Amino acid sequence: MGELSRLAGILNIDVGTDVDALFLKLSDRLQETGLEVSVDDLKRLTEPLSSIYAIPDHMHAICNMLGDGLIPSNSKAGYLVRMLARRVCRMKEELALEVSLSELGRHHIEHHLEFSNFTQSKEGVMKILELEERKYHEMLRKGEAAVKTALRGVPIESTEAPDETLFRLSEERGLSPEMAISIANLAGWTELSVRVGFAADMASRNAERTKAASKEKTQSMLFPSEEFPSTSMDYYSDTSRTSFEAKVLGCANLSGNQLSSLNLSSEVDNPPTHYVVLDRTLFYPEGGGQLGDQGSLGGVSVCDTRIEKETIYHLTDGPVPIGDISGRVNWERRRQLMDHHTAVHIVGGSARELLGPHIWQAGSNKGARYARIDLTHFSRLSRDELNLIEDHANDIIASNTLVEKTEIPRAEADELFGFELYQGGPPKSSHIRVIRIGDHDVQACGGTHHDKVGEIGELRIIRSSQVQDGVERLQIVAGETAREHAREQERLLRESSEVLGVSSEDLPAAVNRFFEEWKSQQKRIESLEAEIVRLRTSGGDDGAVERDGIRYAIMEVDGGIKALMSMLGELTRDPSKPTLAVLGTKDGGGKIIIAITEGTKAAEAHNAVEILNSISTHIDGGGGGSPTMAQGGGSNPDGIPAALEAARQILGL
Repeated sequence: MGELSRLAGILNIDVGTDVDALFLKLSDRLQETGLEVSVDDLKRLTEPLSSIYAIPDHMHAICNMLGDGLIPSNSKAGYLVRMLARRVCRMKEELALEVSLSELGRHHIEHHLEFSNFTQSKEGVMKILELEERKYHEMLRKGEAAVKTALRGVPIESTEAPDETLFRLSEERGLSPEMAISIANLAGWTELSVRVGFAADMASRNAERTKAASKEKTQSMLFPSEEFPSTSMDYYSDTSRTSFEAKVLGCANLSGNQLSSLNLSSEVDNPPTHYVVLDRTLFYPEGGGQLGDQGSLGGVSVCDTRIEKETIYHLTDGPVPIGDISGRVNWERRRQLMDHHTAVHIVGGSARELLGPHIWQAGSNKGARYARIDLTHFSRLSRDELNLIEDHANDIIASNTLVEKTEIPRAEADELFGFELYQGGPPKSSHIRVIRIGDHDVQACGGTHHDKVGEIGELRIIRSSQVQDGVERLQIVAGETAREHAREQERLLRESSEVLGVSSEDLPAAVNRFFEEWKSQQKRIESLEAEIVRLRTSGGDDGAVERDGIRYAIMEVDGGIKALMSMLGELTRDPSKPTLAVLGTKDGGGKIIIAITEGTKAAEAHNAVEILNSISTHIDGGGGGSPTMAQGGGSNPDGIPAALEAARQILGL
């Protein structure tokens, strides 16, 4: 038993371990005991056993992470669950197990896991596992081309792949280093392997990136906050109040560095010149994804509002004197911001209700023009799914539920609502402002919201896009912007219908008909252009002449680079007809391409780069390339005829 323990300890493989060296050591130790076992035999015996034990171990971690609401992705925590799932897929294929990833997951949950206290449902986990296995096979199909492209400059006899190549394949393609090397071995790089210690370096790289991203989010102080007391935030007491009296505590010019560091949004029409600090204010400062209020202070405009520590800074287009002052918040903008912020809460709750408990807010932004919310989800959202979320959200608005706004100690908030309270990110203060919309949604949030959801009126989900794998971004318009959006869509339909001379109901069919006709005409045009190229390059055109067994084609072509390349292909593809082609077009400022049939007497007699350098001055340009293919561009398209004539002179034509 003691000897067995010592032998087993040899295979206690940590991150960064040289596995081959361990197997060699184990083989030597076994030989000392009289057992002749080669390293290859050891691997053949132990690796299947390793996979058999690893699969349930991996499935336990996968089911726990998915059960807690984690979504697989190519970054952050989602990367770990995806890599584990793909390792299971690879191991079960190596073992020739005819069982799906979701079947393994179902068996593990039913026999080895108490699943009643998890966030995600069992059916939700099965759906994610089915999708991940499909993505795994899709990744393998695309992986061969990706690996070949990434290793294009790596000698076929290399034993180690460049670290940066493996990093990139993992981060951009979702290919683990082991999978990438396995594909590379099959593609011809038979000696390639992952170097010892690469896994540890990769983990360190991911940790450093996470740390760097965290530092980027931590902004340095832009204002002299230590000079001013905390500002009384009166906007929380009544979000419908717009006029107030206050005292100016400070006013100063904004420096160039401050202006560039502020990253003003596109909704700030006029750049501010000063910052103003008051003892109290109704202006909400940018924070929690909500843009700052605008309005006026005395005789100047408030272009934006920011906060540092507990001091609010009003960014104005002029100075104000120290002392008493009147302020007015732009109500139309404030109301629109409240429409959008309250709508984001409602849409998030509706998505969670309809799609499952794994839905988590990964980010949001609320401006006056539109709002967006980023949600974690394991697949792309269809228009039908967006419509269901939109309908559910509008039903909540129609119910006119009260929006409860309370401030309670953080410990009490944690006990009452749990971790889900902090979907917008954990606040740093000891007291939490909680926004609760009945049983529909509850979050810690410091923004401005309506008192009742019915004040929004209506909302629309315009579109969704994929921010990254596992995160869907929904763009929302609510209140007046929703009505404006509907009017704009109606205008576009009306004008498009008038142009095509059909009713709006018949517009899709008409557009499809015209599109099919356009495609047919494009094919006909391309066919005619190809025939023109064939005729011009067949020798019957004045631009093509033959001398000393070499065909010279020097001509101007109407069209862009596509037309030039098409003609070049016709001219130089046949090695039985050695050709030097000099083609020019006035398109795009003037372009010249010179090509020579490779491996022929034309290539021996002429150099494309030398010819290009001699004639490109006529179009005020330059270029480069290889001895058989060179191209250049310029800014004087009218010089193309002179450049082509210069080519004839150089070639003695």
